[in-house]
Amino acid sequence: MRVAIVGAGVAGLSCGQALLSAGAEVHWFDKGRATAGRASAKRAFGGHVDLGAQYFTARHVAFREQVERWQQQQLVAPWPAKLYSFAEGHLQPSADDIKRYVGLPAMHSPWRSGLPEQAITLSCRIQAMSYQQGWQLQAEDGRSFSGFDALVLALPPAQASELLTQDEDLRQQVPVSMLQPCHAIALALSEPIAHPATAVFVKDRPVSWVACNSDKPGRQSDSQHWVLHFNPEFSQQQLAARADELSLLAQAELSLLFQQDVLVTQSLHQRWLYAIVDAEQGAPGVLISRRFPCVVAGDWCLGGRVENAWLAGQQAAKAVFHV
Repeated sequence: MRVAIVGAGVAGLSCGQALLSAGAEVHWFDKGRATAGRASAKRAFGGHVDLGAQYFTARHVAFREQVERWQQQQLVAPWPAKLYSFAEGHLQPSADDIKRYVGLPAMHSPWRSGLPEQAITLSCRIQAMSYQQGWQLQAEDGRSFSGFDALVLALPPAQASELLTQDEDLRQQVPVSMLQPCHAIALALSEPIAHPATAVFVKDRPVSWVACNSDKPGRQSDSQHWVLHFNPEFSQQQLAARADELSLLAQAELSLLFQQDVLVTQSLHQRWLYAIVDAEQGAPGVLISRRFPCVVAGDWCLGGRVENAWLAGQQAAKAVFHV
């Protein structure tokens, strides 16, 4: 069986690796320049910076077993973050018993391990697809790909919906507005912040998350640097904001949180157009076409989080053999 997977984020990679293990022939297509989607890290500040997913948890038994295997391969390690919360102007400890993990040396490391590079086509935006005794895919740059027995769309719902022109029934099941945007900023500092906190959940401010990326295990860096995520409401309102404007605001927010001057030497910006699951919308589960051998999967199918992206990919792989 030949399977095309459009989208090489965590869900798409999880699905494809499960299919490869089951003996299928798999090819991934992704519009980005690298795999792992929101779990991908950027090279900066003398090491890797996690601008997307900050950590992941492992609650489902199957995912816990996978994380244990990654730990044995030194691709994953626990992150004993010193958690705080900020609300109503007060910063206070917010410890919990949740075990958080990060990839080594970057968040994308476990997802990319063992990938057959020859089976991945990057910088390739699929803009149309059709089914006639097999799937044909048409890329934005004019390239075409054909001969696939099954198709998995491991994409944000809005992007998946755009491609489902041949399957209106499936298209109607896709919650196109379920993922909300997020501006992410990384700031390298000239001097470390003098505070024990290494991660902060923030309320009632433009930012919702602050973390010392250089504190994570296995990270190399030439300075202390912090990652800030702006909340979905602010990110939507300021969708077209410039990187320099957001960096200045992030610097001010960091100073406010820790009540000390923060001097920035370098900054990095990433706008995630589809990032945060809208919790008010119910998770639809992995979606399976009644007409064609096609499955739609992503973290949003199961309510968000990295673990659910992996689980959705595993479920999609099983569904492929039954469509």
